[in-house]
Amino acid sequence: GGTDAAGAAAQEAVIPWMALLWAAGALACALCFLLPHLRGRREWNASLPVEDPFVTAWLAGHPIRRKVRVRCSDRVDSPLTYGLLRPVILLPKTLDRSDVSRLAFVLTHEMAHIRRFDALSKLLLAAAACLHWFNPLVWVMLVLANRDLELSCDAAVVRLYGAEARAPYARTLLELEARRNRADRDSRAKNAQLLQLERTAAGLEQKKQA
Repeated sequence: GGTDAAGAAAQEAVIPWMALLWAAGALACALCFLLPHLRGRREWNASLPVEDPFVTAWLAGHPIRRKVRVRCSDRVDSPLTYGLLRPVILLPKTLDRSDVSRLAFVLTHEMAHIRRFDALSKLLLAAAACLHWFNPLVWVMLVLANRDLELSCDAAVVRLYGAEARAPYARTLLELEARRNRADRDSRAKNAQLLQLERTAAGLEQKKQA
């Protein structure tokens, strides 16, 4: 009887610690999702509305119940959407809007995200990852589900414009990816330069002190 009581007490003592560990992991994951999103929203709010006749006409030709706004920003390297009830298509400022066929591909892809409420799907996926952070299969699911969302929007573009649009649309995707990679390299180069300047300044300071 005493052994059973001691075992039960030990088990009861372990459960709160496991609950605390799970809660700490869930909170950390939630912050990993939330903080970049809030930082991004702060930057996106500084974007400017796109006043382009083609964009205006395109939106009028592809109406949905929710009002969709198109804005541009120099803080993003590739097109994206945000907002659930008041969705926004955010375009990079460097995107060549004079190429209307390429612009139509981009708008169609992003509108597919909005029509399908992909922002809500991604929120639910993030919530599942936070609740089940200890399960590696959930993270695999998160990666694959996000990939499938993008592939589904790509398929929507091809269905709308036909099979002959596959090649020009693929070139559009490749160019956008190349631009993002160039921006990432430039950012890393700038960070490396700043780090080198900091090290140089620290070295000079140490020489002065010596």
